[in-house]
Amino acid sequence: IKGMRFLCNTLCFFVVVFLFSSCGYHLSGYGSTLPPNIRTISIPVFKNSSSEPNIQREVTDAVRRAFTSDGRLKVADAKKADLLIQGTLTDYQLRAVAFNSEDSVAEYIVRIGVQITAYNRIKKKIIFDQKFTNQWNYRATASLVDSQLERLSALREAYEDLADTLVSITIEQF
Repeated sequence: IKGMRFLCNTLCFFVVVFLFSSCGYHLSGYGSTLPPNIRTISIPVFKNSSSEPNIQREVTDAVRRAFTSDGRLKVADAKKADLLIQGTLTDYQLRAVAFNSEDSVAEYIVRIGVQITAYNRIKKKIIFDQKFTNQWNYRATASLVDSQLERLSALREAYEDLADTLVSITIEQF
């Protein structure tokens, strides 16, 4: 009877494991809704039509790093890539949002807007054409140099957050 109970419990365990393993659940970062023939991606330097000069390269680099780090698509030359991501930096805003007792700025929001087009070069069709906006807060300090370093750090965080969103939207489409 003990052997029969053990066999029954073991069989039930494997049935439950089998049922749950085929339910379609997957961890984010491992699945893909892209067609299987899309294996490479090209990300040319974004255009910049914002009011802030020379930030398009940093945004582009953050997006490239995010796709490279993700690893599901290989970053390649534009002529060889299956998927092309083109972007235009459309908006840059720096706004004061909090003030201290001396009426000096205590906190800023830096906001960037990017228009992104993802183009399937194999099927010759646009996967998506969408505007993304991202923002990051940072605290101002009495030192102009420290405040500038905080602004640059906030921008890097905004770029990385935008890049992670693009990877998710492009590959997992959610």
